[in-house]
This record gives sequence, structure tokens and C-alpha cells, in this order.
Amino acid sequence: MIRLLSLTAAIWSCCALPAGIPQEAAVEIIRPADATRLERLAAQEIRRYVYVRTGMLLEVRTASTDDATSEQIVVGNKDREIVTQWVRDEALRTTIDQLAAEQYLLKSVVEGDRRVHLIVGGDDVGTLYAAYQFAEQLGVRFYLHGDVVPDHQMSWELADLDQMGRPLFQTRGIQPFHDFPEGPDWWDPHAYKAVLAQLPKMRMNFFGLHTYPEGAVGPEPTVWIGPPGDIGPGGRVLASYPARHFTASNVTGAWGYQPGRTSAYAFGADQLFDRDDYGPGYMRDTAPWIDMDPVRANTVFNECGAVLRDVLGFARELGVQTCVGTETPLVIPKLVRQRLEAAGKIPSDPAAVQLVYEGIFRRIMAAYPIDYYWVWTPESWTWEDVKQEQIDATLADFQAMQKAAAAVGAPFQLATCGWVLGPPQHPALFDGVLPKSWPLSCINRNVGHDPVEPGFAAMTGRPEWAIPWLEDDPALIVPQLWVGRLRKDAADALRYGCDGLLGIHWRTRILGPNVSALAKAAWSQDGWKTPLVDADPPPLTGSFESRRFDYPHWRTAPCDDFYLDWACAEFGPRAGLRIGPVFARLDCRLPRPSDWVNGPGGIVPDPRPWDAVSEQYAFVDELNALRPLIRGVGHLERYDYWLANFKYLRALGKLNCTWAELNEALEAMQQAPDAAARKQLAQRKALPLRGRLIRELTSVQQFLLDTISNPGELGTVANWQQHVFPLLLDPSEKAITEATGEPLSGRATLPRTYPGEPRLIVPVVRTSLDAGESLQLHAVIAGVDRPVVVCHWRPLGDARFQALPLTHVARGVYQAVLAAQDIPADFEYYLEVATGRKTLRFPATAPELNQTVVLMADVDQQTP
Repeated sequence: MIRLLSLTAAIWSCCALPAGIPQEAAVEIIRPADATRLERLAAQEIRRYVYVRTGMLLEVRTASTDDATSEQIVVGNKDREIVTQWVRDEALRTTIDQLAAEQYLLKSVVEGDRRVHLIVGGDDVGTLYAAYQFAEQLGVRFYLHGDVVPDHQMSWELADLDQMGRPLFQTRGIQPFHDFPEGPDWWDPHAYKAVLAQLPKMRMNFFGLHTYPEGAVGPEPTVWIGPPGDIGPGGRVLASYPARHFTASNVTGAWGYQPGRTSAYAFGADQLFDRDDYGPGYMRDTAPWIDMDPVRANTVFNECGAVLRDVLGFARELGVQTCVGTETPLVIPKLVRQRLEAAGKIPSDPAAVQLVYEGIFRRIMAAYPIDYYWVWTPESWTWEDVKQEQIDATLADFQAMQKAAAAVGAPFQLATCGWVLGPPQHPALFDGVLPKSWPLSCINRNVGHDPVEPGFAAMTGRPEWAIPWLEDDPALIVPQLWVGRLRKDAADALRYGCDGLLGIHWRTRILGPNVSALAKAAWSQDGWKTPLVDADPPPLTGSFESRRFDYPHWRTAPCDDFYLDWACAEFGPRAGLRIGPVFARLDCRLPRPSDWVNGPGGIVPDPRPWDAVSEQYAFVDELNALRPLIRGVGHLERYDYWLANFKYLRALGKLNCTWAELNEALEAMQQAPDAAARKQLAQRKALPLRGRLIRELTSVQQFLLDTISNPGELGTVANWQQHVFPLLLDPSEKAITEATGEPLSGRATLPRTYPGEPRLIVPVVRTSLDAGESLQLHAVIAGVDRPVVVCHWRPLGDARFQALPLTHVARGVYQAVLAAQDIPADFEYYLEVATGRKTLRFPATAPELNQTVVLMADVDQQTP
């Protein structure tokens, strides 16, 4: 441990330099003159991260020059002359020659008086990975929600590089799940691209989406279902059916959400949204979606398809493979069945099913690019006895899908996924009947609490993708730390022979440690791999609540080293050395005052007294006491984010105890002998407890609102307002008003005012833009009347900023567009709001350390 601490301290020690004006550069970046798009991007990214870490704005050149500096960073694929000219050592030459696709090497060499750092990839993607690993050498860390850059700049004293990167898994990535507002349902195209741009930074190369079929919670518009005759030019659909991704109206009550309007949200949360029926742009003005007319239904699919064309095309440019799919056997929507029947076809006939699959595939081929199409076995297979006729129907569906893909010449690979790998009585069944080219995959059972499916070990000769849970939906409204479990899942997947490692999730920022741990475990498991989990581990017992501090040891791997590095990056080295061990101790042991109640992230009364429960939250005060160790406004912003999340968690635990007290009082009130006695108990006992519940709920919401920073966290607000509040408050309101004969008022009702300090929230943060793309700025201001919001921007390292005012959209929402024609090169910006008492800025480190954005050039552009 002493050696580990010393190494970490050395990595994170730095010398503060003045920021803003670029420091004199004694280094240059060299890339090929005919660099590919990703080679060019790799050079730009190195330039960006050297700038934010040192203040030096390096020049990017296309060849070494006679007056070249004494130190160079050479960026390119392994066969580039600018790389090979520096390789004199035969062993090094062999190492570079043997680099395969997506592999990379960081290596420093000395030639005379010149020191050269080789950033080399086995292909374009490998070169880009190498650039991001170089940035990590400078102290930068990457997550789905964005980059973490230490506050204090470092001097340019780069140690010799010697790092090889070979992935343990060929397919590595994420599977964000459509269904709840915490997930991609509330991502606009810019949010998708913000997430997708982070995947290569974490050396991930896969992005997959699931589509719910028609039923209680679907259908969803990611995949259109219908025959080829219903498709027009460009994949535009000519006939469809009502479909939805989540909006605030939620007229069906799916997932336990009551229909609502964001303008009616309590605690000032209405100011976070610009319209009542909040949701994705293609769902605007569709309420009630179940009654949308045929033209509007087609528009939903066509606009959703346009979004997917944009974002999945962006993913492909970055070397990220994409996947969409449906459940099996295929559920053909009612309106499509009716049209098939009107055409003389029987929808259940295998020929009709094949025809519909042909329509699905032809539409995708015309509408948006994918690399895989997967079909998911039903969720019900996790708990019901799967009969032979169900298996036969699934196998017949596979056959229809395979024939359809061959008939249309589908350019993508077919695959399977699901809540189980195969029928519970024979998990590896599909391996014996499907072509070996099909990847077979599944998510872990029991919302991730079960280990990786052992059935993977019985399969050979095909791609196998394990999908651990980065978080679970029963506790979707609270923090979850699963680094040790994810490491264990990654180790088990590797030993079972899997060549794919993906993570299922909804949220982003709060999952930073989990996502990072899974991404890193796909490349290296040195130092923490543990023995393989038994095929039949001891069963987990009890409810989710009882697992707070006793997560089974056989489900975790050591994680102290991970949290030490993570905490030093997030909070600075001085504080990180103290904070990392606290997080490691909490990993897989956080209290869980949330559970599935008609939907994700519900809460339940806790009958235990708070005095007995509060000791489980002692770590909150422990972390609060470490806050004075934090140095730097960026480190402090990140620390306060986590501290607010944990204070929110504790306040929620206390709220559940008070709720149980209130329910006990209501039960006594209901058992009173007459109306007068019930009224007296309501006034003397139930109403004061209801008032205390509202006060504690106000604390919960204040801490929650302090954490909001992205679309998924806005989704958590919606979960509270439309799912949790009705569970928590409606029964007591009904009982008390019936007993007193009067409506609730005053402190027994939800306040409408914002309870916290003023905040500037930028929900979507782009770190790169496509060629010719404008920057869409979207800001939310909470707790400030009539704010003036200004974006200050400049070309990277320029001396002067230009000002761009944001315009008011509605409520607390503001926007601006930084037009593509105004930003010819990489740039930096920050947002500023004067509140009267203090000035709010995004990022918190501005104007010393600003948000940087690189422009991805077209391949025919030759400028750096």
C-alpha cells in the first residue's frame, strides 16, 4: 500500500502555472500529411489535453522540419513513415509491426538531441485510443458524462512513455436502456453525441439499444415494424402505428408514473423544463400518444430515424459499432397485423413474419447505419417456466429473421440478447442451432446481483457478450457504487471465454466510477483478478434493503486501487488520498432506501426508528469533515456533487422512517370509533407528522436539486414528481382531508418555490463537433430572477473572448447557437450568470480552465 500511495501522489503532483495565455511551447505534434480523419483527431486531442494541463498550445505539423524542436509527439498508424523513421531498435520495430486493430503503443525514444514520443495505433482507432491514453498520462480521466481535468496545471516534464494496449475483449461498450426518463429517452441528438464521443476516450467501441414491443410499456420508435411496401424513399415510413419514448404526459401510467405537467412540479423544479410535455423532440405535441393520427405516427418514426441517422453515423466516424433490435418472438403491432390481414396474409404465418422482418431490415438499411441487429428473449423468461412451444416459437422467429436478412442482403450482423442467455433449462441452447457468426449475449440476472451467466462457458467458436449492470432500476433514484462487482463480472466473463463486455445503464455522471471500472477491466485485470465464481453460488436472501452493508464477498473484487486513482483525479491528490479509501469501503455497501414500487426508483416506509437507521449513514459526516482538504474550484464542484448525493441519500432514508410514523398515525386514525375522534387524531397527530414529512421531503429535494447536471438527472426529478410523490403523499392527503373535512394547506402541502442556492446547469456538454456542425448551447438557471446569461468563447488559446448572449426559451431555460461558420478551429468557452450576490460560471474553473471543443475535420481537409 505504501508503494501504491507514493505512486499515486507522484502521478497527481503538479506545479501550478498561470492559465489563459498559452505558455511558450518547446514541443510539437507531428501527424501524417495525408492523415485519416481519426489520425487527425488524435493529433487535435493531444493538442487539446496538453493545452488544458500545461497551458502550452502546441503546433501540429505534418512532417519534421530542420528547425524542429528537441521534443516531438509523433501521432499515426503503425505503418506511417513519420512513425517508422524513429524506430531503430529491431525489437521495437517488431512490437509495432505486430500491433493489431485497436491496439496501440506509447513509447518514448531518443535520437541524438531529440526526444520523440510515439503515439502509435495498429489502425486508426488504435491511434485514437493511444492519444486518449496519452491524455490519461497527463492526469485527465474520462467518463460518459465528460472529461475530468485536474484544477492545477502541470509543468511539461513528461516521463518516458512505455505502454502497450491490447484489449481483453474485442467488443466493449454500453447498452443504455430506453424506457425511463433517466436514460436515453431524454437524450436529444447532442446528448447522444456527447456520450458517444466519450466512448473512444474510454477505449470502448460498441453502443446498443433495445426496443420494447407493443404492450404495457411500448411500442417504442427506435425500430419500425412493418412490411417493405410501407417504406418510402430514404427509409421514410408510409404507414406505422402510435409509438413513444417517455414524455411527462405519460398517459398510460407506464412504470408507475402518473400523467403530469412539468409546470405543476413542486420545489421550483418547473423552472428546469421548457415545456409541459417534456421529452424527446420527435415526441413534441403528440399527447396523448396513444391517440396520435397516422400522419403524426409516421412523423414520430421518421424524426426518430433522422436522429438515429445523425447520431449512429457520428458513432461510426469514431470507430464505435452500433446495434438496435426488438424482442423475440417478434410482436407485430395491432395496426400492422390489420394491414397484413387486409392484404390477405396471416400475421402469424412464418412467411408473413419473414416479410415483416424484411421490412424492418430494408427500412433500417435506408434510414440509419448499424453494425448489428439483436433480438432479445423476453424478460418473463427470468421468472417463468419456459415451455417447449415458447422455445419452438423463438427458434422459428430466428429462422424467419435469418431468411429475411439473406433476402434483403442485410449489411449488418444478426445477434441475440435478453434477460437470459437462453431457456433457463438449457442456457446454451442457441449455440447449437444458430450460425457461429451470431454473437450471443445477455444481461446478468436479478438486476445485476447475480453473477455472469455460467452458460457462456459451454459455448465455443462464436462471439459471446456478457452484459453486467452498471446500475439497477429498483434503486434508480439513488447513488450506486458497484466497482468491485463489475470487476468481478469482467473477470468471470473473461474466464468463461466471452469476447464482449458491455454495461447496461440509464444514468451517466453518478455512474462515473462504475463505467470507468468496466471500461478499464476490458483492457487489463492485473492486480485484482479473483477466483472464478462457483456456477451455483449461495443464493442471495432478503430484500434489497437488507443488502446495505453485507454484499456477498464472492461477488466482488478488490477496488482500493481504483478508488484511490479516481478520488485523486476528482478531488485533487491531497484530499483524494483520504477520500479514496472511504469510497472503496462504501463500494457495494451503500444503503438502499429505494426499491421497485410499480416502477423504477420507488420508496417504501421504513418502520425502524431513525436513531437505529442513521448509523448506516455515518459516512456522510465523515466525508463532510474531509471537505476542507479540497483545493481548487473544479475539485470542489465535483466533491460537492458527491456530497450532495450522499446527503440526499441520507435525507431519503430519514424520510422513509417518518413516512412509516405517519402511516402508523393514519392507521390509528382510521381505527378511531367515530368521525369526531378521527378528526381529532388527524389534527393532533397525523397533520403534524404530515408537516414533518413535508419538511424532510424539502431537504431531500434541496439536495437532489443540488445534483442536477444532465438529462438523466432531470429524469430523476420527473421520477420524484410523477412517480414517488403520488406514492408518498396521495394516501395521507386523502385520509386526512376525509377525516377533517378540509383540504390540506400551509406546511402540509408541497411548496412551489425553489429551496436551494442559485445554480447554472448545462445539461449537455459537447467535447467535439462534427465537420460543419454548430454548437447548440442549452442552459438552465435555477433560483435566479430574470438572469442574463452570456457565453464567452475564443479560439483555443486566443487572448480575447467574444461574447454571445443566450436567449430565453421558457421558465429557467436559455439557449444560443455558436454557428459553424464562426468557429473555424478548435475553441474554448464558458457560460456566466451574474446573480447579484455572486457570479455563476460553467465550468466552475472558468475563466482559468474552460470547456474545450475540437472540430472533427472532413477527410479532404488538410489543415491541422
